[in-house]
Amino acid sequence: MSEPLVLTSDQPPIRRPGVWLAGVALYILLISIGAGVGGELGIFTTASFNALPFVGLAILAYFAGSQFNWAWIATGLWLALVLGLAALYTFGLGVIPLLDMPPGGISPEQAPTLSPADVLSIVLLILGIFVALGIGLLTLLPPVRRGLAQVLPIDPDSFVHAVAVMAIVSITLMMFVPLLVAGEPPLLALINTVGGEEFSDLSADEQLRSQIYGLVWTIPAAFLAVGFGIRRNLAATLERLGLARPTLRHLAIGIGIGLGLAGLMSLALPLMDTLWQALGWPTTDEEAFGELMAFAISPIGALVIGVTAGLGEELGVRGVLQPRLGIWLSNLFFTSLHAFQYNWDALLVVFVIGMVCGLVRKHTNTTTAAIVHGVYNFVMVMLTVVFGM
Repeated sequence: MSEPLVLTSDQPPIRRPGVWLAGVALYILLISIGAGVGGELGIFTTASFNALPFVGLAILAYFAGSQFNWAWIATGLWLALVLGLAALYTFGLGVIPLLDMPPGGISPEQAPTLSPADVLSIVLLILGIFVALGIGLLTLLPPVRRGLAQVLPIDPDSFVHAVAVMAIVSITLMMFVPLLVAGEPPLLALINTVGGEEFSDLSADEQLRSQIYGLVWTIPAAFLAVGFGIRRNLAATLERLGLARPTLRHLAIGIGIGLGLAGLMSLALPLMDTLWQALGWPTTDEEAFGELMAFAISPIGALVIGVTAGLGEELGVRGVLQPRLGIWLSNLFFTSLHAFQYNWDALLVVFVIGMVCGLVRKHTNTTTAAIVHGVYNFVMVMLTVVFGM
């Protein structure tokens, strides 16, 4: 018989759940208005999709008591919705490299053709998504949670931790499935099919603003995801996230490591690409990736990507996840989020960069890790601007 999930002793009882549920309802209303109005409001609300659904999941999980209550049902329904949407998105993008679509995309005159090999690949894609979800569900079993607690800093009896592990394991595995099946990142396949100009309805400036809006949503989302206003006050939340005012030492460490990583990767990437090709392994399509990131290839774009990806991704991965899921699992999740746009060669680089940021977070704080990440991104984009690297 399954053991009940209980709250840990250092977690005070939750009050005013109606206020938080009203906030979730207000967010749903806001994105509905944004979708209807479109324009700048639509861009702003759409930028929340990477963070806010997970915050709603965390808030509902915080309401769960030691015994079965309404929050268990609400959390389960919300979790099913989040994972269902992630699965549909993964399938929708993952099927693109498997179809023999004409240039410019699908048209009534030229429908995509399906060979037996294509059908098999689509079946494998669907099967892979279900396997990812199934492995995630296994983590809800008490013996599995206790085993994971031996290698992850989780409380096996915490409802919040159980939901977090299940969601992260499922999504991490799911994101790798299209690349495993098709051998090609789906976003780059889409670029090659429809063309870079048709890939996004947004202009370069709008895409940059969308990146900024994403950070605007991510910062409060990270605070809420660790229980700010529910189980932690501001000081405890900042400590939990690893956010601190950077000292001169931390600035020097962050800038130094960021510059060092950029220099090292600039030298290593050409050698790695040569080795990869010599072994006959597929590499990331640089031309398609250049079209995907064309909106950011400018000094302003380098600054925006440096700040938004550096702070936003580090706050979410190294701030929210790493203290509970450890360096390895949180970094695998971080790497999986790039599997739609990179092949295995570039994903290895992402994993290495993430491990460095994870170690920096462990030995200093998230602020320093964000500086490392931001400086690295800024320098790499600027090298592309100046030298076309």
